[in-house]
Amino acid sequence: MKSSRKYILINDLLTHLSYGIWAFLALWFFQERLYSDAGFFISKVVHYESFWMELNRFMRVFSQWLPLVCIKLNLDLKTVLLAYSLGHVLFFYAVFLFGRYRLKNHFIGWLLILTQTVGILWGFCAPGYELYYVTAFLAVFAVVLNKNEFSPKNIVFLFLLIITMVVNYQLIIFMVAGIVLLHFEKHKFKYLKLYAFIAFSVLACFVFKQSLTAHSYEVAKMENFILNLTSRSYGWNDYILPLLSFYYQYYLELGFIACLTFALYLKDKKYLMAVSYLLFLLLTQYIIALTYPGIRHSRYQEQCFYPLIFVTCFPLLMDLKNKFSPRAKWILTFSLFSLVVYRFVAISVNIKPFTHRVDYMHRIIMAGQKMEGNKFIMKEDWWNPLFAGTSFTLGMESMLISGLDPDRKTIHIIRDTEWYASRNAETLNNPNLYMFTYRSFYDRTDSIYNHKSVNSKYFDFPPGKYRFLNGNAPPVDSISYLHKNLNIKTYTQGHYTVGSQANVLIKLINEDTLSLNSAQIKIGYHWWKDGKIVFWEGIRNHLEIDLLPKEEYYQYIMVQMPPEPGNYELQVDPIAGDSLGWMNFNRRVSVIVE
Repeated sequence: MKSSRKYILINDLLTHLSYGIWAFLALWFFQERLYSDAGFFISKVVHYESFWMELNRFMRVFSQWLPLVCIKLNLDLKTVLLAYSLGHVLFFYAVFLFGRYRLKNHFIGWLLILTQTVGILWGFCAPGYELYYVTAFLAVFAVVLNKNEFSPKNIVFLFLLIITMVVNYQLIIFMVAGIVLLHFEKHKFKYLKLYAFIAFSVLACFVFKQSLTAHSYEVAKMENFILNLTSRSYGWNDYILPLLSFYYQYYLELGFIACLTFALYLKDKKYLMAVSYLLFLLLTQYIIALTYPGIRHSRYQEQCFYPLIFVTCFPLLMDLKNKFSPRAKWILTFSLFSLVVYRFVAISVNIKPFTHRVDYMHRIIMAGQKMEGNKFIMKEDWWNPLFAGTSFTLGMESMLISGLDPDRKTIHIIRDTEWYASRNAETLNNPNLYMFTYRSFYDRTDSIYNHKSVNSKYFDFPPGKYRFLNGNAPPVDSISYLHKNLNIKTYTQGHYTVGSQANVLIKLINEDTLSLNSAQIKIGYHWWKDGKIVFWEGIRNHLEIDLLPKEEYYQYIMVQMPPEPGNYELQVDPIAGDSLGWMNFNRRVSVIVE
């Protein structure tokens, strides 16, 4: 008994510590976690000082209540955005506390945090996805169901959970079915009336959603799902083999959990359960393929593949662990903690493209605050491919990030594709108007707002004209001008992988009183080895902005590493068009390629 209490104490402590690490990372990377739809929703909340729901998915309230409280308390924007990032963690932590101390389940905390780490990398930068929250309620549903205490109070609670899940995200239905089937395998027909009640409740919620509250977006998604179901095929060479390779690259730990679960079912001689588990995994992947036919790693792809994470982890942590010996439970707990820590490290490393993206916006914002005006247009095809994508929320995010400094003007940056779309350029020539991305997340119609609608509590955003960040300065007429007025410093990491593409930081110093034209000047490089040039022509990188007079500007350039290992020297060298040619900036830095 004493050993059991000690195990429970250690298991709880490690679970709490895991959530503490998650909370720390959420605060540390709070700006990275404004990407895409996450940035869209918090921007709406900040500007309107109210909840922002779409598609009748009220689950968003759980990600918005904490920053909204901060707004109502008149706290600064940084606190609001920190609260937004942290609130995602606090939601899962609250569900864990309820499941652990109210429902007495020792592993619900591990299930929740595992589904937010294993198979999640770039998705860390877009918290608030409705399915994440719905599956947390699904975990509670499973715990209540498996307690087998079906008082009227618990029946009502199960019904409320079903309403919450199905109305918010219909894809959850097949996952609910899987949990009920797992319960049926243990108890057979003992709770047949309960199963019928659950099935009726799910069907009623589905019909209600489809007939009364379905949005045109959801109708289109369902139609596309049915179309893929009836017309799409998945061949061995064009889908299955690439998918297996994709699993190996991004879901290796998940594969290990699946294999362990399958082996444990075989060990217990539950052969039917072992086969059923594999079939349900295949069904899950098939449903994913119907909603997301492609195989390409992205933030959106991770969200589409998310059901596979929950389905894979659930049986081990909510079913099989009950039959573990005391020693096996100790091993499981420490293994789970080690896996979670490892995945947090992996997330921190792999979201570097999003960190680069945030750094880019800070650089552009700082430069924009020295320029005339506060509304700028960025040429999207100049974007560094090694940064996370520009996203439709770039304008929203640039306002949020620049608003972190309340003493400086707010900078708003949109893409040139948005500027030229339809008749936007003509409309936005009015200095009193600005583009606040789409009307809604699911209605991709551009929203153009009046300046007076901006929340002046957080944004210093007076009317003004849009200006291009690039190509406005007069071009130079001789390469000698660059020799005299442009200086460059290169900062390498020292070691790079053979044949890889990497971002290398440089500092550009304009020593003249005139700006340098970013449309004319590109940043290339040459590779030297043993005192000789071995690769002359590298990637030509765009300057991110026109270089302001007497200013320094840091930016990353994408560099293709040599195909053979060795000790090299990198010579970063601007080129001012084919007519003026290379600057021949005579400074090199050592690079080891391995």
